Formats: sequence, C-alpha cells, structure tokens
Amino acid sequence: MAESKYDCIVIGAGPAGLSAGLFLGRYRHRVLILHHNSPRNIYSHGVHGFLGHDGIAPADLLAKGREEVLAYGADIVEACATGVEQTAGVFKVTTTKDDAAGPMFTSERLLLATGLRDLTPDCRGFRDFYGTSVHHCPDCDGFEVSNKQVAVLSHGEHAVGFTMNLLTWTDKLILLTDGHRHELAKAHRAKLDEFDIPIRDEKISSLEGDLKSGQLNRVCFVQGQDHECDALFFNLGTQPANDLHEQLGCRLENDLVWVDRTQQTSVSGVYAAGDITPNSQLAVVAAAEGAMAAIHMHQSLIPQARKIS
Repeated sequence: MAESKYDCIVIGAGPAGLSAGLFLGRYRHRVLILHHNSPRNIYSHGVHGFLGHDGIAPADLLAKGREEVLAYGADIVEACATGVEQTAGVFKVTTTKDDAAGPMFTSERLLLATGLRDLTPDCRGFRDFYGTSVHHCPDCDGFEVSNKQVAVLSHGEHAVGFTMNLLTWTDKLILLTDGHRHELAKAHRAKLDEFDIPIRDEKISSLEGDLKSGQLNRVCFVQGQDHECDALFFNLGTQPANDLHEQLGCRLENDLVWVDRTQQTSVSGVYAAGDITPNSQLAVVAAAEGAMAAIHMHQSLIPQARKIS
C-alpha cells in the first residue's frame, strides 16, 4: 500500500463493498476496502438471481470481484475494522488483525457494507447441511425446493409470515418452534390452519441426512417421532456484524441503518449499502446499493469549482 490516507474507505468486501470499490476505482479515487473474510453467505452452495452469475459459488463471485477491483487500483486489506471516529470531516478507522492492533487509515468518505450475522440453530448436524439443504433466505433458495417437503424453524412474531412466504414454492410445509410453543399468536396459528400447515413444538435434537451430498432427510426431536423432509429454512433473527454504525451515531430503522436515496446515512459523509440497510437482502440488491453509494460518494467529492450552479 502506498498510503494510509484515502478518498474513500469501504468496510466490508461482500457484493455491496466490492461493487462500490469497483465504481470508486473507475472514478479514479484512492480507495481502500477492509474485509474480515467472513461473508454471510459463505455456506451457501450458490448465489441465485444474480444476472449473469446465477448459481455461482459465493467464494467464486467474491474472488472475481476482488480481482476486478484490484485492476482499478483499489487497495484491499484483510483486517477487522474495530473503531471509527470523525474529526473535522475526516474519518479515522482503526483495525485489528490476528488479535493484535493493526494499521490506522483515514478518509474523506466512508461506506459501511458490513452486513448482518444470522442467528443459527443450536442443534447437532446443522453445519452439515447449511447451504445445501438448510437455508435462511427463501428469496435466494426458495425455487430450489419447489414442491418439496420443507420444514421451517422459527418462532415469535415473524414465524408465520416467514412460513407463509414459502407457499410461493411449495405447500408441503411444517412449522417447527423448537420448544417455543407459547410465542405464536392465536390468529397466526389460525392462519396456518387455514393453509393446512401443521406446527410441532417439540425441542429439536438434531438434523440427519446424507453427509456426503449435504442432503437433509429428517429433523429429530428430543421427544416424538422424527419428521422426514427435503429441506429446512430457519428464521431466528439477525444482528449487525459490528457496531461501527453505533459508534458513528447513525440513525436506525427497524434495527438496520437508515439511508436516503443516495445511500447516505444520517451522518454526513457516511454511506451504507447491503444487508445492513432496510432493503431486500439479496446479493444482486447489495451490489446495486454499493454501486449507487459509490456514484453519490464520487459526486460529493467533486470540487465545487467544477460544478455549475
């Protein structure tokens, strides 16, 4: 790296961050992308609905993206951004690497593309099938379970809505609450009855199937008969991957980072894109948001003397 001072720092190297880095590099800005090498969809067997890349492995998509970004002169550094502060319009980002203090970087603009972390089931076998026949995103993987036997693991106020959404692809559904039998509203249970979707409230002990292919075959319970199924979708909530938006004092909307039409947050000079914003959590949407953020970051950096009033 030639310098630690940049025009723009992008925190996060998923589709949103890399897309932003690509455009910012093409605008000939000095760009740094920081990443912690832990993308949300790393377990997925493929990225779906991304025009020209449908079915591509997440790691392959990101590797290709990094290669393209580097070709335009951006710097990509593997380090965890742990702190950020703004002084006189300049952002200072501190990092750690391998549990030790890393380098510090400064920039005039900042993009948060840090994403979310899914809260995952705590049962034996989950990791064996995650990404192949166990999924968290119906928009991403719903088509692949068309007309199949699908179990849904969820509880709380969003459980029924999440389950009903899967009727787009199959009506062979069952809702599993994993012991949270009293959290579903009576009206929500009635809606499931209307569509003949049963509920099982027993505690889940494990997931079983073909380990070689990653094909789920059954959900096993602490008590009661196993449930045979072809796939499982879970919705247990999410959390931001880090607290940088809190450190900056960004406004939130439904626990996500609010942005305006330019992808700028409530803090001047700070932009956000991808899953951390209140929009659809698809890779193609994240990439589009990253591109939009880059366009407006560039426009905000154009010297006033070049603008026509």
